[in-house]
Amino acid sequence: MEILREFIHAIELESERNAIEHASVMALPLNERVAKGVTMVNFSLVFNFRELPPSPWDEPIEFPLSYIDSAQITCDKNISKFKEGSKVILCNRGHNFKMEIKEDSVDSFILEPQDFHKYSCYIERNNYPKNNWELREDKSDATEKMLTKTAEVLSNDNSKLSRIDNILNGRAKNFYSSNTYDIANLNNSQKNALSNAVNSSDFCIIQGPPGTGKTETIANMVKVFLEQGKKVFVTAPTHTAINNCLNAISKRIQDKSKVIKIGDRPQNKELADNSHVSTKASLAYPTYQNSVEFHQHGIVIGATPYSVCYDATKKLRYWEFDVCIVDEASQLSIPLSLAAMSRSNKYIFVGDHKQLDPIVPQGTESEMFSESIFSRLARIYPNEINLLNVSYRLNKSLISIPNTLFYNDKLESSPRAILDSKHYECQYHANILNNDPHILVLHNEFDGISDSKYEAVIVTNLVSDLARNGAKLSEIGIMTPYRAQVRTIRRELKNRFPKMTKDHFKMLFIDTVDSMQGQERDYVIYSLANSHPLESMKRLDFFYSPNRLNVAITRAKKKCFVIGNYKVFDMSDINIFNHSEYQEIKKSLMIFDDYYHLSTKITLSSDIQSEW
Repeated sequence: MEILREFIHAIELESERNAIEHASVMALPLNERVAKGVTMVNFSLVFNFRELPPSPWDEPIEFPLSYIDSAQITCDKNISKFKEGSKVILCNRGHNFKMEIKEDSVDSFILEPQDFHKYSCYIERNNYPKNNWELREDKSDATEKMLTKTAEVLSNDNSKLSRIDNILNGRAKNFYSSNTYDIANLNNSQKNALSNAVNSSDFCIIQGPPGTGKTETIANMVKVFLEQGKKVFVTAPTHTAINNCLNAISKRIQDKSKVIKIGDRPQNKELADNSHVSTKASLAYPTYQNSVEFHQHGIVIGATPYSVCYDATKKLRYWEFDVCIVDEASQLSIPLSLAAMSRSNKYIFVGDHKQLDPIVPQGTESEMFSESIFSRLARIYPNEINLLNVSYRLNKSLISIPNTLFYNDKLESSPRAILDSKHYECQYHANILNNDPHILVLHNEFDGISDSKYEAVIVTNLVSDLARNGAKLSEIGIMTPYRAQVRTIRRELKNRFPKMTKDHFKMLFIDTVDSMQGQERDYVIYSLANSHPLESMKRLDFFYSPNRLNVAITRAKKKCFVIGNYKVFDMSDINIFNHSEYQEIKKSLMIFDDYYHLSTKITLSSDIQSEW
């Protein structure tokens, strides 16, 4: 069928592109790889060793070699893209250790051997090189293997393949039963979305703009499905999004025999204190059927799409679900969505195509990589979209700009949304904090392309002023497009407040915009960190992404501060119109221009009060 041919071609295409791209990047001179953030050098390294083999069934390795338990690397200037969960290769001459970053702090990484490579990670305990190590990006073919198995499953199930093919190519027609579900504490748009999701025959599309309660809608929906005895699969592109859904679901279904998360311990951290969710590394269907631990009539399982690619992974072997609910579907690629759809009979897609898109290979001309699963369905079934239209996060002031730029003024702010009338006593930026809730802070300091010490100082000043006024670290979110700027901000905060510990940094959200989607904070600071956008090594479509801007300016409940060089918004610059990417990003530039004119602006001089 058409969709299967596209799918198989997309798998081959992605594999080929990834291999070519990885090879071309690794062939670059060392300084260029470091600048791109895919290689680290000039760091100190300390290994920790196992006293016993990785498995109790293996003999100890011969002296003087020892198995590596972990490694700590420390770097004064870390501009890499690596973060917790990144797969990397630690190498030095003849040593090539496949590792994973388990902890990312201000100036160091903790690495551990990847699960399937623990037995090949060994070295002389008392005589290993201390210098000239290199940390490189590791290319993985796990996604290719898993999607290939999904293609095999679909090729052997013509009925399901035909159904998916019809849905994705605009030929499906939903039929609706007439049951009503009047759930307390849901607004009219949420009730309508829930009813349509439960009553639909094949699929449902729910658009949840920022703060409109899509997770609450999902939780109540799952409760209805479980009361009907359904087997429900809740999935998303990230474990965090899945965990957030399960936390909300468990508040309505306080029974751990009915709510299960599939994942390793680090992937379940948001569920650590939830006694109403069972966590398992895997659960094959025959094991579930023969277990007295789990409910047999109505159950919800949360896991990533990879978990249902059995034979490639044994996490959820032999499961067939009645319903698949995809949260953050606007961030899920079409190939990955097929993995989830291949194990279910009905599909509910919840997301917002005005927020971040999935990361997919560029320039392939394949429809599989042209947009997310949510964008595709929203485009071909516009009359099937159920819009959640009341924001409980954004007050009347904060909702104004995104409503105009992205939602055609269809959203409204709930009366419950916080209106901040507080007067702030400030050491640094009283003009910013005692102004409109949404402020664009402009400056003319030209100091960076993907990190800015100047902006890091402004961020630190704002955090200091907020703390002076009683704001908790957990109420503050700091974002930037670039991982290098994340590290620069962390370093500036650590220098200014030396008593800040790892626990403090865990409370204070500092990360890229992509990591913030689905979350909220009372106070949000967005550092654009690029004084030379036309010279950036990043693509302009990344930096001038309207969706990334939308996510950044819709996380705040009280105040939002966007910090950037005025050149970012100087659309009169002739160089912009002559740039090779101009025609491709013309609409995006117009949105940034509109944002500039809609914003309340404050311009800072280069002599800001700081340690700059």
